[in-house]
Amino acid sequence: MNKKILTFGLMGLFAMALVVASVVTYYGTIEQEINVELPISIDGLSPESLSAFAGEQITGDLITITNDAPFDVLVSITNDAPIEIAVEYIGSLELSKKVVDFDAESWDLVDDKVEVEYTVVGDSFNAEVTSPIAGYELVYYKDNSDRFDNPATTIAVSEVVGNLPYEADGNADEYDMCAIEGYSECHGAKIWYVPSDAVVSGVIDWSRASEFYFETNLIQYNANGDVTVYSGLEITPVYDVDAHFEGSAIVTTIIA
Repeated sequence: MNKKILTFGLMGLFAMALVVASVVTYYGTIEQEINVELPISIDGLSPESLSAFAGEQITGDLITITNDAPFDVLVSITNDAPIEIAVEYIGSLELSKKVVDFDAESWDLVDDKVEVEYTVVGDSFNAEVTSPIAGYELVYYKDNSDRFDNPATTIAVSEVVGNLPYEADGNADEYDMCAIEGYSECHGAKIWYVPSDAVVSGVIDWSRASEFYFETNLIQYNANGDVTVYSGLEITPVYDVDAHFEGSAIVTTIIA
């Protein structure tokens, strides 16, 4: 009798196993091929050799970083230069006079422009006009919320501390300048070139706005090399060779 009970018990387990096996099934499978490509393409990473004297500053070849993706990409720009060679990455920005219209969100450009070279990556931020105008100075203009009814004060470029744009800048994330002005850099900092006597303690004399050279795009500066690429970014490496350095060095720019 015990053998019969054991046999029937085993048969019951096998039957249960068969039922379970018939439930765990599928109706079909789908194989999806996914082709992945990098969003960033780079031109200018094979420069020619440079020669310099100790203590000299030399400029490398232009590097163009292009974002081919439909979204913003954060990149890291670094290098492996020896301690005797300091490296900065410089960008170029055009400033222009504009048709002043406080009832319009976007102002039309006037054919009166200046060119600014500024630090994108380096130990500290600096910007200078390539053809200076007497009596003018560069300032960083940090927008407040409700920027027309609540205008901000300016910050002299020489007094900028830390990365650009500042966190409290409305252009860092609130205002989309690609949508408002058609810029290629949607977020960043505004750099203006204004008469020195039109700014008192950072407060702008807006009655003289027609004299100002305004931004035509936004810029970024990051000491650690962390930069967001919207549509594209052009940078030029500048190598500052120590006065006591002699020999040769290979400096690799890494964009990751």
